[in-house]
Amino acid sequence: MSQHESDIHHKRQPKKIPNRVVNRIITPIESFFAMETASGVLLMITTIFALIWANSPYYHYYEMMVDLPVGVKLGGIEIIKSLHHWVNDGIMVIFFFVVGLEIKRELIVGELSSPKKAALPMFAAVGGMVIPALIYASLNHDGIGKTGWGIPMATDIAFAVGILTLMNRKVPMALKVFLLALAIVDDLGAVLVIALFYTSEIVGSALAIAAAGIFATLFMKYAGIRKFLIYWVLGIIVWFAVLKSGVHATVAGVILGLMTPVAPFYNLKRIPEKFRQLVDRINGGIDQANKEYTKLDDVTFHSLEELEEVVIESRSPLDRLIHLLHPWVSYVIMPLFALFNAGVHISGDFSLDIFLSQPIALGVIFGLFIGKPVGVLLASWIAIKLKMAQLPTGVTWYHMVAVGCLAGIGFTMALFVGHLALKVPEVEIYSKLGILVASLFSGVVGVVLLAFCKDVKQVS
Repeated sequence: MSQHESDIHHKRQPKKIPNRVVNRIITPIESFFAMETASGVLLMITTIFALIWANSPYYHYYEMMVDLPVGVKLGGIEIIKSLHHWVNDGIMVIFFFVVGLEIKRELIVGELSSPKKAALPMFAAVGGMVIPALIYASLNHDGIGKTGWGIPMATDIAFAVGILTLMNRKVPMALKVFLLALAIVDDLGAVLVIALFYTSEIVGSALAIAAAGIFATLFMKYAGIRKFLIYWVLGIIVWFAVLKSGVHATVAGVILGLMTPVAPFYNLKRIPEKFRQLVDRINGGIDQANKEYTKLDDVTFHSLEELEEVVIESRSPLDRLIHLLHPWVSYVIMPLFALFNAGVHISGDFSLDIFLSQPIALGVIFGLFIGKPVGVLLASWIAIKLKMAQLPTGVTWYHMVAVGCLAGIGFTMALFVGHLALKVPEVEIYSKLGILVASLFSGVVGVVLLAFCKDVKQVS
């Protein structure tokens, strides 16, 4: 090859993105999917354990645990609730807080941050909520189960994304991101349904206190107050006020999550120069201490503390909170919720004929197993035909059918809505069993469909 040809060859070489930039983008995504996979496996194990325990000779111990009264007393205020109540109305607020954080992240910097990106998952999510709700309502238009139309609307992120990640060789990255965005819009829809349709009588004074707490949080945010402890205290006050207001307390978690700042305190463009200044100052202090055989002076210690603050504040509060809370939600809160809610006791007079004759069970099963994929596919097809969206890179309609089936895994959110909608335990049991059956069928069919896909080369 001549020198001239060599020069042309080098000029034609595209510039590579530095590895550190690629890692900064890809690593958090991979970490998220890995966590969802492990969480999905743990949820499955916990669910099976709860079902076995609830139908074993030791069932009365399960009932004792679920109904165990636990109280908190602070001054003249006393709250005594069952452990089941504390799990569903207490620690699940943290789950919904993280849902709020993830919704905001997707709206600001993620797959829902522009109309072009958001169109397909939003259409798919709306279709995947409306069709299941209509199927359920058509089978339960009267009777005690008519309020349960919101049960088959949501998708369980941990299970659905976890299965996609386990089938990694068969799944383009764009398909995982699409399902994640769809599930987040689903969660937002479920939260709106809880707030608007599953709210009891409103207590105005408590709601006013909650609103005051939210405005105080906003004021502190715009005033530049960054101490997390103050926000946690205000968050607890808002949660308690919402709990007493009649609106479900988990709504407070989502609202506070949506209010969390998505921008870091430090301007990212200023960070390199700030780092250089602090490092030069620290190096100067260390050199001076070495020359004089003395300890570091106060200025150097202050610079070290400031450097630590810059490192912390270079990440937004939203990112830091997701990083802090997501493992707790995935590995503690969701398994606890499954343990306290999936333990369905099947009595001796229970039969398959009785189960399949219950409109509630049929509404949930058909809504999730049939309605979800039909709704997701139909709405996606309409969006693409109207040229409002297009299929993600490397994704085919066959992939979309598989994802539509996986979206029928309702589990966590479906169980939660079922508990709010059907307040009679004897009725709720059919909803729970319907959710478990539909989620199992949806997961199995989704996996089988993906198994027949060709292996894909993951492109970062």
